[in-house]
Amino acid sequence: MYYNEKRKFDVTCIGKANLDIFYYVDTLEHEKNHIAKEFYYYAGGKATNVAINLSRLGLKTALISAIGNDIFGQKLLEILEKENVKFNGSIVNASTSLTSIIVDDLGKNTIFHNLGANSLLSPKLIPENLSFVFIQSGIPIKSLIKAINSSKRIFLELSETSQFDQLKNYLKKVEFVSLNESELNNIFKTDNLETNLELLSKYTNNIFLKMGEKGLLYKTTSGKIFYKPAKKIKVKNTTGAGDAASSAFIFGIINNWDIEKILSFSIDYSSKIVKSKYST
Repeated sequence: MYYNEKRKFDVTCIGKANLDIFYYVDTLEHEKNHIAKEFYYYAGGKATNVAINLSRLGLKTALISAIGNDIFGQKLLEILEKENVKFNGSIVNASTSLTSIIVDDLGKNTIFHNLGANSLLSPKLIPENLSFVFIQSGIPIKSLIKAINSSKRIFLELSETSQFDQLKNYLKKVEFVSLNESELNNIFKTDNLETNLELLSKYTNNIFLKMGEKGLLYKTTSGKIFYKPAKKIKVKNTTGAGDAASSAFIFGIINNWDIEKILSFSIDYSSKIVKSKYST
């Protein structure tokens, strides 16, 4: 299946499609056998999570990704259909990407992931003149660059920091660059937030920074900084919290909200997700 230009989408998400498998345990110990108290599976991957979240919020969303021709891929397609997300990617002769997520009593997760079919996401799948896109790094670099060059408005999740050097000369084409604090520190090999933001600003326009328990920060092209603290709540599962914040931010941008309202909504929406047993 390929992108259908006859249908207008509010947001097209380009990136990974995984089947997430969740194991809930009391604690995680090395070289120990663990019996899960709870076990679930659902669609995952940043692009997939954002597409599902935005669909639930009422937007028309499409997903461009690569899914394996196997039973896991079939399950993913069933979930996407149920969530009203149009799959405009491809079915490939490879294993669907699986992500095993072990969640402890504090809601902290340990993740094991294989790229699988995601490594075969071809730039040929990406059409020209997309209006608003969410792009997830970590897919093949040629596909990333094609997505950036083919889109009018771009929200880029820079979670795969190993690709920064290959992408940095394209980032001025991106309206919003998003990442978490750990990823920002990893790019510039320092934990000085002010310095790292200043360094990233040399390559980017607007920066959306997710800071976990500390909250959210937004830095504009002009250098103005907005900050919204996180809520203190009981956490079930932190998987997908950052994707939820990104989804809410995009929803606010699409609806032309002011940045204070967008950040407040992003905090509220991600706070709901961390109470979920899934990543959406």
